[in-house]
Order: sequence, then C-alpha cells, then structure tokens
Amino acid sequence: MKGSRGFRLLTLRGRLMFALGIVVVIVAMFAGQRDVMRLGMFLIALPVVAVILISVARLRLSSRRSIVPHQVQLGTPMVGRIRLSLESRLPIGVVLLEDQVPGELGQQPRFSIDRPGLSWEREIEYPLLGRVRGRWRCGPLSVRTTDPFGLVSRDQRFTATTEVMVTPQIVHLTPLAASGGAGRSGESQPHRIGVVGADDVLIREYRPGDDVRRVHWRSTARRGDLMVRREEQAWDPAARILLDSRAAAHAGAGVFNSLEWAVSAVASMGLRFIEDGYRTSVFEADGSLEIDSLSGTNRQASSDLLISRLTDLRSRRTYSLRYALESLGAEQGGELVIAVVGRLTADDAHGLLRAKHSRATGLAMLIDVDSFAPAGHAQDPDPTNAGAGRARDDVDATVRLLRGDGWRVVVVTRGMSVADAWAAFGTLGGRRSGTMPIPAAAGAVAGGTVAGEAAS
Repeated sequence: MKGSRGFRLLTLRGRLMFALGIVVVIVAMFAGQRDVMRLGMFLIALPVVAVILISVARLRLSSRRSIVPHQVQLGTPMVGRIRLSLESRLPIGVVLLEDQVPGELGQQPRFSIDRPGLSWEREIEYPLLGRVRGRWRCGPLSVRTTDPFGLVSRDQRFTATTEVMVTPQIVHLTPLAASGGAGRSGESQPHRIGVVGADDVLIREYRPGDDVRRVHWRSTARRGDLMVRREEQAWDPAARILLDSRAAAHAGAGVFNSLEWAVSAVASMGLRFIEDGYRTSVFEADGSLEIDSLSGTNRQASSDLLISRLTDLRSRRTYSLRYALESLGAEQGGELVIAVVGRLTADDAHGLLRAKHSRATGLAMLIDVDSFAPAGHAQDPDPTNAGAGRARDDVDATVRLLRGDGWRVVVVTRGMSVADAWAAFGTLGGRRSGTMPIPAAAGAVAGGTVAGEAAS
C-alpha cells in the first residue's frame, strides 16, 4: 500500500527515470556490464530518495482567503486574496497554486513560487469581475509541491471556500413627482402618481367649464356663491411591479442582455418605492417573488430581500406571461402598476391591460429587444430589413394599445439608462397622446422614444 502510494507521488519525469533505471539494470545484467548496472541503480535510487525526502519533509501548509468586496453589482471588479504559509524540514523545489474560480467571475488563477525556502509566507492577489448575476463560490485552493529535481509532487487541497454575490446593477432614482397635469375637473394630480384610494370630498368655488352635476348646493346656499365638489385621492401607497423574465422575450449577451437591463430597472425602482414607503410587490414570469410581506414594516429587510430574490432570478422557459398576469391581477392592493417587459404577444398585451385595475395608474417600460441583439444576430434576420420593420411595427402597436388604456409608456433602446427611462415618466404628465423624443433635460440617449398617456 505504501509502495503504491509512493509511486503515485512520482511525476512523469520521475516515472520515466525509474523505468529507465530498471531497463538499464536488466540490460547490464545480461551484458555483464557492472558499471552500467551501477548507473541503472542510480537512476532507480533518485526517485526513491525523492519520495522519502518529500515524506520526511513534513510540509505544513495553511491558507487564508478573502474576496473584496464579497458583494458587488453586475460588471464590478473584485480582488481575490490568498495568504499562504508553509513550513518544511527540508527544502522543496516549486510550489504551484491554483484557485478554483467559476468562469462567470474570470479565469482560474495559477501561480508558482520557485525555491520558497524552509519557512515562508506569501500573499497573492488576483482580479475578478462580476460578469454574471448570481451567487458564486470561489475555492477551494489546490497546492502542488515538488522536490528540487521535479521527480516527486505532492498535491494538497484545502476545503475553505468564499461565496461571492453579484447583484443587479442598482441605479439611484429620485422620487417620481406628480405629473401636474390637469384633467376635466381642472384639478391637479395628487402629490404622488399612482395614488388611488378613498375619495376625500372637498369644496371649492365654481370655475367655468365645471360639470354642473358637481355643484354642492348645501355649501352654495350657506356661502352665497356657487360651490362645487373637488375630489382628491387619499394616499394609499402600494405598487405592483411586473418583470418579464422570459428568455424568449429578451436578447443580447452578458451585461448587455435586455433581461439584465430589466432586472436592474426593477431592482432600482423597487428600492425607490420601498424607501418612499410603498407596499411593494414584484412579479415575474412564474408568479410572485413574495417580498411584499416585509415592505410595510422593515424597509431595510425588504430591500435586502428584494436584492436577494433578483440576484437569484434566472430566465424562464415559459412563453407566456399568463401566470405573472394572473398573480398581478389577483393583488387587489396595488394602485400603481409598473411593467418592465420585452417582446409581447397580443394576448400578453391585452392581459396586461386587464391586470391593471380601472383606477390604477399604469407605467410601462417597453424594451426594444432587437436593439439589444448583437449585429447580425437579430431574431428574424432579413437582408431586406423587413424583419426589423415588423419588429418596429409590433413595438408601435403595443405602445398604441397601452397608451389607449391610459398607460404611460417609455420605449427603451440599447444605450438608454434606467435613470433616463425613470426620468422620462416625470415628463409624461399632462402631455397629449403621441410619441416624442426624451427631453434633453432628462439626459436621454438619442433614438429613445416616449409614449405619453392620453390626456383625460
């Protein structure tokens, strides 16, 4: 058993030398050449002595590892650090180090330390990059030590690992102000958009154009002037966010995938609403992410839970948003509905209309998915550009459908930031139907378009 274990310690060089020594000894015995036999014995003895030396050396290896920072946003670099110490009774040749790193964070780092001495300590650093969203485990560290002649090697593997969390890109968003637009009643919107609750009846003086059915006769008789009812909506903050997580509804590669843009937008908006005190619910293609239970009590816990769930989210193979829309429509408390969607079928688009309650405010970020696809990799390549034209027509048709139901729509193209799309919502209040360029004040990228909601 010990002999076979020692033979496994031999490197290719050591095994070839051992085999060559045996051949030389056998040939020398038949030829009667004692001097040649001594050479063969020497070739056999060298690997054997190397095995004995590396066993007697009693190598003591210890390592400490860390990754700074251990939680980063998508596309953010990190640094891996390994502190390795070794103690040996006899000198060794080369120390080879290899750390197990998932391909989503970079290449596996390999290092070598030549003639390290009897006792030494080294700290090694290597770069990492959060290229794919998720949780990744780095390690364990593998160490190979060899004798000075390279005849014997000894492999050791540590058990310690480090978990790295690559979260969606988070964009700081300012509170979304009221639209400030005027409706038929001539009243301004509430202080926050999407706020629908029980009506608080207030009284004001009559203005030309007011509906006579809103005249409050009791106040008119008491004050002597014509008074009308003014209906404002109490603030019952609740937001429902729909994330289109279907793989077939998105395009692009790596951090430039349209799904990653959508996840970043939902994470940024969700944190904004939680910070503003909204009871926030998030839904994806397979249903609810179940984060709304904490949103009203502990904002920090809710924010952490939202980031954790979106970090673990993977694209879905489902081809319809039916499950998500059913869950979204079953939620009765949401007065603000935000949809971040990719390619939509006609059924999905009509289902989205039904999921929004009649008194809710709808905001939609409609991603022009084909703009995220690499050149020459469009879903429907067509040398006459007819496929691109059909995709553009589908986007326009969806915009018209949502806008006709009172939705505010931002069409997102590649290069537009989440902050630009969010700021564009604030420019839509009080504007009439139609598409318009994103104002320069919002910092929009050329080529993005915004569809405003129909003026009431």
